[in-house]
Amino acid sequence: MDLRQRAAMAVIRTGRQWLGRTQVARWPLAGAVVRQIVHLGYGSRPTRTAFRDLELTVPPSGSSITAGLLGGYYETIELDLFERLCAESRTVVDVGANLGVYSCLAARRLPPGGRVVAFEPVPENRALLRENVERNAARGAGEAGVDVVVEPLAVGAAAGTAVLRLARDCGQHFVTVDGSRGVPVRQVALDDHLPGLLGDGPDRSPVDVLKVDTEGYEGHVLRGARRILAEDRPTLLVEYCRDTLTRAGFRVEEFADLLAEVYDTIHVVDATAACVRTGAPRDLLTRPYGNRLFNIAAAARPEHAAVLAAWAARHTGRPRHAARHTRPLVPATEDTR
Repeated sequence: MDLRQRAAMAVIRTGRQWLGRTQVARWPLAGAVVRQIVHLGYGSRPTRTAFRDLELTVPPSGSSITAGLLGGYYETIELDLFERLCAESRTVVDVGANLGVYSCLAARRLPPGGRVVAFEPVPENRALLRENVERNAARGAGEAGVDVVVEPLAVGAAAGTAVLRLARDCGQHFVTVDGSRGVPVRQVALDDHLPGLLGDGPDRSPVDVLKVDTEGYEGHVLRGARRILAEDRPTLLVEYCRDTLTRAGFRVEEFADLLAEVYDTIHVVDATAACVRTGAPRDLLTRPYGNRLFNIAAAARPEHAAVLAAWAARHTGRPRHAARHTRPLVPATEDTR
């Protein structure tokens, strides 16, 4: 790392130390500033960096992702859990794989003979995903290795066509549902598509871990995976943001209900407070979860539920003002009372 790169990371780390747990870190301007700092330090070409025993190529355009990977702090709490889960799993499905952080870690941590299915519809992201998978999966578990399949598809509630709105930040591309222009891509539903990859009937490989990060389209992905959720009962890692769900035309009440069909308990990573909150899916309708992005973990299988409980206990804290904000964000109806 040369002087410019060290200076850039020093500025980013200092800003994160002082502002990372405040709302300032969520402002759009903050992302633009980070992008500019990364550009000044690392230039306009993709950069290779070491991260959690991986060697990843990252783009200069991804403000939060690139800075977090270069600085070594990207989704630390979530990835601690994910690596532990992979060590006790066989099949991981990564929807919204982006650059491949989760897919590459799965390829390294799954036991020999494990399988990873990664969905990424954006061509630029997918090119880096393939490069990162090829570089890191080869260093994976044992002679048998881990099979990684990259699918150039969007995932939603049903087969069809999705329209992508591309952003400057590689982690902020999203599916638009308002009829505006974008890039059309083929869309599949997990219930229909995964049997062709993992098999069908009694000999199929059940999904052990399902990770979903689709910038607001998560509800549609889960709606198209209800059979897999009910039958395989995979441990779920899913992003939740009320604003982006609403932008994608999905009701937050239905999102909570989809979780509640399979999972009694959810663990919510609050990055701003650096803690994990444990509760029920319907708690997502209360004020603390109203206007920020969270990552949710939920397990239905006893062996994974124990892993999640121990992980959550290590990160439990009392978030600021949490006790005073319990009013539902949505009007009470027969479904939400």
